[in-house]
Amino acid sequence: MTTAYIYPGLNGLLRRADRMRFLPLPEVQSRLREAEQVLRDECDLKVDLDDLLAKSAEEIYAIKNISLAAVAICAIQSGVSDRLRKVAPTPAWVMGCSLGDLARAVFAGAYEFRQAVRNHVNFTKDIDGIDKVGKNIGVAAPRDQPFTADDYAWFEEIAVDVSHLTPRFLNIGGRFRELELIEVRAKEKGWRTMTILDYPAHSRYILPFVEKVRINVLEVQTKAPTIPIFSSFSLKPLSDPEEISREFILSITQTL
Repeated sequence: MTTAYIYPGLNGLLRRADRMRFLPLPEVQSRLREAEQVLRDECDLKVDLDDLLAKSAEEIYAIKNISLAAVAICAIQSGVSDRLRKVAPTPAWVMGCSLGDLARAVFAGAYEFRQAVRNHVNFTKDIDGIDKVGKNIGVAAPRDQPFTADDYAWFEEIAVDVSHLTPRFLNIGGRFRELELIEVRAKEKGWRTMTILDYPAHSRYILPFVEKVRINVLEVQTKAPTIPIFSSFSLKPLSDPEEISREFILSITQTL
């Protein structure tokens, strides 16, 4: 049997139980302290990540904390990977989803953890106004009524970007006015909606903010992985360091 490690994205800490499950691991605590040191020494930020993770999901995912939430998730995932490296065989593949691409690249030896922390914070400094553009919502269809081709055509018509998580659950990024149309349709069709992020990740509407740092992202120092990486975007193996860097941009802008 082939083993693969899959690293989830920013939503991985939404549930308190998920945030708390791995914090007692010494490897996770070590990565959190390492991240705090990088934030202090290289980003001039004094942060207690344990304190951040003890807050409510709403506080953790507030726009002012979003880059620190990303650092915390990367630290937790990297710490869990450190533990698995000690107690389990090396996986045949690693794959990330969205933000999970960072810890995936760290574990595969393609990206240094300290760089991942420093670069992510620096690249997300200039995001003022991003929460005024739109947001990400989750849309869940009834158990016996999955989304139809007509629904997807309508989403395309109103210019929102849809990530297909399951046949019955979508992550949709868009502007506020189009998302209001979805709320109306949701009442008609019995869909449940929920806010996932207070800015439109995985959508065309985040591109102007990403373009500001595109050159810097493409210049990050990555290496060929020592463990095979499988891309959740191209659905192909990744071995070229430049391609790995380019996917750091896709992990923010591309639908899933």
